[in-house]
Amino acid sequence: METIRNWASLAAPSCHGIRKGLDLILLWFCILLLISMAIIIIVAVFSRSMGASLAWYDEVASNLLAWLTYYGAGLAVLRGAHLDFSTFVDKLPVPGRLIAFALAKLIVISFFAVMVYAGWVLVDLMQGEALISLEWVPRPLVQSALPIGAMLFILAELVTVPAGLLALFGDTEPDTAS
Repeated sequence: METIRNWASLAAPSCHGIRKGLDLILLWFCILLLISMAIIIIVAVFSRSMGASLAWYDEVASNLLAWLTYYGAGLAVLRGAHLDFSTFVDKLPVPGRLIAFALAKLIVISFFAVMVYAGWVLVDLMQGEALISLEWVPRPLVQSALPIGAMLFILAELVTVPAGLLALFGDTEPDTAS
């Protein structure tokens, strides 16, 4: 157990830097997606009220929402905002917490690894296709949100491991104040 604690202490500063950088990138990308989606919907509402409905807005807005969901999930992992069973796990002895932590990470990462694979299969199947309403937008570009979002989720899970391990042992991650 001490070996795991030492590894987490050594890895935590590097992972913390990666987490901060990835957090900033995902935050701004999600903000950009949200603003884009809001502008498109507002323009579409005003266009419809003037009798000039936009044929493409619903397809684009729904795809932007999918992108926001996948990339926002990675951001939520980095910030510890996903559902967990910490109240239950905290009542376990340290070895039990360690097993539960490792099992949870293994299950989540395995699930998202399958999503990465399935997403790339889907992207490959969509080659040569385009959006219905905007024929110049390739369908693989739109569908790439699934495998890329799943890869970001896995990366976010991995870079939170040292901090999670330190928390299991009752330690805090070094240099989290900066």
